[in-house]
Amino acid sequence: METILEVKNLTVIFHQKGRPSFAAVDHVSFLLRAGETLGIAGESGSGKSTLAKAVTRLLDPTEGTIRLFGEDMTHVRGSALRRMYRDIQMIFQDPVSSFDPRRTLGDGIAESLYNGRLSQMEIRKRVEKLLRQCELPEEFAGRYPHEVSGGECQRAAIARALAVQPKILICDEATSALDVTVQQEIMELLKRFKQENGLSCLFISHNLAMVQSFCDRLLVMHEGKVTEVGMVDEIIRNPRSEYTKLLIESVL
Repeated sequence: METILEVKNLTVIFHQKGRPSFAAVDHVSFLLRAGETLGIAGESGSGKSTLAKAVTRLLDPTEGTIRLFGEDMTHVRGSALRRMYRDIQMIFQDPVSSFDPRRTLGDGIAESLYNGRLSQMEIRKRVEKLLRQCELPEEFAGRYPHEVSGGECQRAAIARALAVQPKILICDEATSALDVTVQQEIMELLKRFKQENGLSCLFISHNLAMVQSFCDRLLVMHEGKVTEVGMVDEIIRNPRSEYTKLLIESVL
């Protein structure tokens, strides 16, 4: 399979006033192939979310390289970064705070579409179609984030991420703020979109059962470093690192 995302020796060092600097992400390397889902697991504070923000350039990496379809995106700005966001989108842990509270869900979903050559009518129809695909009524386009449930807001966030038809979807603990029933519904929705659109995914979660059911390969992080990477079922059955063993035992 074609490699579409290559991350090599990515490092993010945080400098805090009055405290020693520390590497939240420490020389992390991985590949993501077309149509593949790579799970990234580890306990809270392991560096998973920081890694996701660095890959999507929400944080500037200190060292390392990020290549998207072979193009170096590590330090791009402006139009090159906007072009990157047509190929890679992210779904966040807290769906409500990921939307502007002063704007409707429809406005949030439509935002990335205004960069194209679509008319207002075409954008409205596209937003309504995305809402239906995410199993929300069309009238949700006129609602504000605080007027819907967490699960409904996360469905709208998925619609927003899919609006530009990205090649890669990054899910950063995308279901952890939701109750168990809604988690399952969101996972089924993600599985359907992955199959229908041939999406590649980075799926970040502390829930190993969810990772095992959704992912092809697994990368385990601890204190900013990669402790293990391989096929997800093989790692769950036969973990090599002591940290991975402890992580698996803690959920069994």
